[in-house]
Amino acid sequence: MGIARRILLAMALVVSATLLVPAAPASAGGRPVTVCFKVGEFGGRPIFDCHTILLPEFKPVPIGPIECLTCPPVFDLWDRIDPEWRFEYLDRLGRGLSFLGEAAQAVDPVKAKQLRELATENFWSAAKLLNGSEVKLGQVGWADLKNEKFHGDPDPQPSLVASGENLVVGLALMQKALGDPHPEPNIEAAMARFDQAYKDLGVLFAG
Repeated sequence: MGIARRILLAMALVVSATLLVPAAPASAGGRPVTVCFKVGEFGGRPIFDCHTILLPEFKPVPIGPIECLTCPPVFDLWDRIDPEWRFEYLDRLGRGLSFLGEAAQAVDPVKAKQLRELATENFWSAAKLLNGSEVKLGQVGWADLKNEKFHGDPDPQPSLVASGENLVVGLALMQKALGDPHPEPNIEAAMARFDQAYKDLGVLFAG
């Protein structure tokens, strides 16, 4: 798939994210929130890949900046990946986080295990798509999906930064697991980081 087509696909996902918020599974508790990744820019406008994450129940409070109180948080990750594959790896990363949230809130332990396995598979795929590229947390901010704007945060909330840093370390550990004949320890360590990134988001949204 060419870069232009991927950009158009990403833009379509942004539009759908503003119109549709998937309902939480009937078998789970918690509250769904939107979390985005900045894929890049097209025509001077940011492109976001957004995902619904199921967090432990909390009382909603505005967490965005004054000019965009209801904007979802954004992770802007730095990498050296081919732009053609950037959307794909970020989408797998977001899907992994989404499955992790469903697993954490699932009532049925069997279902929770299955969802956690799906999360692990998506994190593994994200690491594989990086093709050895280093990843760093460039910045965090807020996505104004309605007006197609990115609001950088000069004084970011610590829990949002911590979540992004844990995602980055988790990816690095999963990359180590890719070429390891005994990948289990690195996978376990990576999942612990992804779990912490999820918990950090819970702290962020709980205010």
